[in-house]
Amino acid sequence: MKRRSLAILAATVTVLCGCASDVLAQENDDAPAITARVHGTFVDKAGGLGVLSADMSIVRFEVRNATVTAIGRIDGALADSTGDVLGQVNQELALPVGNVASTCNQLRMELAATDADILDTPVHFDREEAGFDSRDGATPKALGVLCTAAKLLREKPSAHSVARALNDIAIAIKASRATS
Repeated sequence: MKRRSLAILAATVTVLCGCASDVLAQENDDAPAITARVHGTFVDKAGGLGVLSADMSIVRFEVRNATVTAIGRIDGALADSTGDVLGQVNQELALPVGNVASTCNQLRMELAATDADILDTPVHFDREEAGFDSRDGATPKALGVLCTAAKLLREKPSAHSVARALNDIAIAIKASRATS
């Protein structure tokens, strides 16, 4: 068990070191607006616990099976139980969304646990948090659509209305970054 924990720790350190440029990119105004850190586990070929650690950049929202779903790209690495990196990951991922909350300055949501195939490996993703803070950077961004979403969320809206409001936020953030 101790060896397995050390292997997982080594894989995580490898992924984190490899993502240093991603941290710098997130400090840049061109960084993705709605982001989450995602973690997953899988049983590797040796029967051990492998890990996936990645950053998710949410690009749009859809309603799937009556549930708001975040669609984005994950960028990270898949490592086996010994810490060996099996491959770099850069692919689309869809995660169900719940508990969306918005103020005129911030957006927060839960991304539900789910299973997905990553590099032909079935991975179980843990529940995570995603969000956006309009006050990051020199000029607040997307205040109008964040306020509109906050008002909508107080009214028990349909899944389609929530997805539309979240897409409006993503579009406004992208537009504000293009003009700044």
